[in-house]
Amino acid sequence: MIKKTILLFWVILSLNGCTKDDLCPEETPTTPLLIFTFKNVLNPLLAKTASNLTIETDDEIPVVFVTNTSTDSIGIPLRTGADTVRYRFILNSGETDEIIDIYEFNYERSNVYVNRACGFKTIYKSLRARKDDEGIFNWILNLNITKTTVEDETEAHITILH
Repeated sequence: MIKKTILLFWVILSLNGCTKDDLCPEETPTTPLLIFTFKNVLNPLLAKTASNLTIETDDEIPVVFVTNTSTDSIGIPLRTGADTVRYRFILNSGETDEIIDIYEFNYERSNVYVNRACGFKTIYKSLRARKDDEGIFNWILNLNITKTTVEDETEAHITILH
């Protein structure tokens, strides 16, 4: 009986330990994703779907963020612990006409306090991109950075013309 009383006491005590401000609300803005839109190179005002798109890091052991997706816009994370990241953009992934373009993104990081429950979020400034020219065929014909500061996900930061 004493064991049950002690167990009940610990359960009640642990449930009272969490207050409303200890939970980060889902609608609270946290570290933003880098937003890409894909446009037609012949008419940059028109959206153009990237078919069977895979996006992964260009690391020895790649981290895959998007797999075989057909879309005209996408959001992927930048690194919160480094000022650079390299991504492989693979068009027609897994098919015989697969094309890989590699881009390196450089930026400056700034941590901003959100609140006690959510902690900090990272803001990225001075966003720059550099193409890794290792292939003859490129599906990305132009990459335009439209916003050099990544602080929210309301607008695209980069437009890819293909």
